[in-house]
Amino acid sequence: MKENEQNKEQTILEAAEAEFLEKGYDGAKMLSIARRAGVAHSMLHYYYRSKENLFQAVMLRKTREIVPMFRGIFEQGLSFEETLNRIREARDHYLLTQVSQMPYFLLSEMLLKPENRAMVIGLLERVEPIQRVKEMLEAEIEAGRIRSIQFGDFLFMLLTFDTASLTAISACREKEGIETEVAERLIASYREHNMQLILEALKP
Repeated sequence: MKENEQNKEQTILEAAEAEFLEKGYDGAKMLSIARRAGVAHSMLHYYYRSKENLFQAVMLRKTREIVPMFRGIFEQGLSFEETLNRIREARDHYLLTQVSQMPYFLLSEMLLKPENRAMVIGLLERVEPIQRVKEMLEAEIEAGRIRSIQFGDFLFMLLTFDTASLTAISACREKEGIETEVAERLIASYREHNMQLILEALKP
């Protein structure tokens, strides 16, 4: 792809991300995204064809940004619980410092709009570290340490607990001017509490 085309695509993805985070999936409009990006509506359709395709491109772009933070976690021989905690810690730091609107977006799309839940969960399941977590979950089920559960349902439960906490803390941080270090201590406390709730729900 030529450099000017790459720049256009980057601009489109940034505009689309802002639109989706601000208005949600249903409220986002292709015409509005084109205006934000300063490109013709026809060019947007040329690159992505549909809003769903564009949404997938935005989500996959964000996951590619965070995946490097998970490198090395799976090679440390940690337990299922410890691995989850390390991944969640890296994820929370990224969301709090880089994309503070994302937790509310994920929460609303999965919890308040069940019709969009499968699309979001399906996209997350395509990410390589998430596939590794799925393998670990299946091993825990096979060993009888946790009850049988569909991986999509597990992801939904995990993300619902965590994004609710992140949304509340992000809102307080913005309104009250809470420093990042304080916010991260708060989310660490919630993360531990949420983990206990999740483990209790997964008991065989």
